[in-house]
Amino acid sequence: MMRMSLKLRIALWFTILLMFISIIVFLIAAEVYWNYTEKLIQNELLDAVEEKVFLMQTDSDYCEKYYEGELSFSDFLKGDIYLMFFDETRNRISGVSVNEELGLQPYLDSFFPQPIMINGQKYYYYDAKIDSMDGSDLYIRGTVKAEKSIWDILKKHTYLLLAFPIMLLLAFIGGYWLTGRFLKPIKKIDETTEKIRASGDLSSRIEITGARDEITALAENINAMFEQLEINFESQKQFTSNVSHELRTPVSVILAQCEYAIENANDRLNLFQTISGIQKQGYKMTQLIESLLLFNRIERGIEEYKKEDVIVNELILSACEDFQLLSEKGITIKIQMEQEVIARINRELFELMLNNLLQNAIRYGKENGNVCVILRDEGNTFCLSVADDGQGIPEEDLPHIFDLFFRGDKSRNTSGLGLGLSLVKQVVKYHNGIISAESKEGQGTSFTIEFPKTPL
Repeated sequence: MMRMSLKLRIALWFTILLMFISIIVFLIAAEVYWNYTEKLIQNELLDAVEEKVFLMQTDSDYCEKYYEGELSFSDFLKGDIYLMFFDETRNRISGVSVNEELGLQPYLDSFFPQPIMINGQKYYYYDAKIDSMDGSDLYIRGTVKAEKSIWDILKKHTYLLLAFPIMLLLAFIGGYWLTGRFLKPIKKIDETTEKIRASGDLSSRIEITGARDEITALAENINAMFEQLEINFESQKQFTSNVSHELRTPVSVILAQCEYAIENANDRLNLFQTISGIQKQGYKMTQLIESLLLFNRIERGIEEYKKEDVIVNELILSACEDFQLLSEKGITIKIQMEQEVIARINRELFELMLNNLLQNAIRYGKENGNVCVILRDEGNTFCLSVADDGQGIPEEDLPHIFDLFFRGDKSRNTSGLGLGLSLVKQVVKYHNGIISAESKEGQGTSFTIEFPKTPL
């Protein structure tokens, strides 16, 4: 089946709609015109009869001509109206009729012309009494043929029937041309998307020109979608590359340890050391995989982390006490909490976020330094701040610290996987919070998070 273009379909629907509207308007106009014509015929009939009555009653010359039989055929006609005269016995004396049967109809004393159907044809006739100058009674009857219907009128105006198809043809041509103009931007959108599909180049964009209308808004939304797809695609590629890189090292170590064990592990001690190395790398891979799975579950929402009303102060005190006991650098954790804060959060995720922030603060803090944890109640929100006085983050690295697997040059020698802050940001996002970071090299880093107490 041949595919019909949208432009042709719109033009056809436009023409069909116009045709129906034109037919309705035409029929209404014809009905009004027909009623007007009927009324006009009746008025002309009435005027013609009354005019002859007036002449017979006031014009002696006209009366003389009538009685002497000097009136011509044209004197009994006025346009399409035929006139007949009758004596006091209702016998026809003179005149002509549009239909002879009309002359046989009984006298009708009426103020208005009356319709009559003869052999399927409609006529109007009107009778009037003449008080003649000689004192005798005369009667006059006017007759006229009426239109049968609207179609009789149309037969007299055939140019209307010819103009109708010409009008529809012009409407179709004009609609087809206008539709092509209106759909030109959509054609550009189609060509660009097809080009992107064929080439796979997500950097291409739809050219936006012309008026600010719905099509322009559509093009802008599609461009925004392509931009987001490009970002996501690049992130996916970077993610795959980073995961591969992170897994390659432990896998390489495991394989190397296995080869060493096969060739050189001659005693129990060497074998034990080899297995310990393999176990260490296995734990590292397990930690990486579990962190990635957790990140993915939070991001995609495939697992529901229920929120409950929790006293945030207690979580912070517990976490700070644990890290204070584990600190090996003589770092002191200082806590500032003005009052009790109760918020609807997920306890497990909040603890994970807090542990990552404290772990980073201690890992990159200076020897015998300080880590300051501040909790503030701000009405409908609460603010959590974790700051250290350690080495800080270079200015060029600061925009990327929440990216997956990102580790600055100064943190390459640490044992982290580059997932901690990414998980922190994901947890904050899950609670509809906002996180920001400030840092100066050599002076320390501060993370500030604002949470709503009752997130939607």
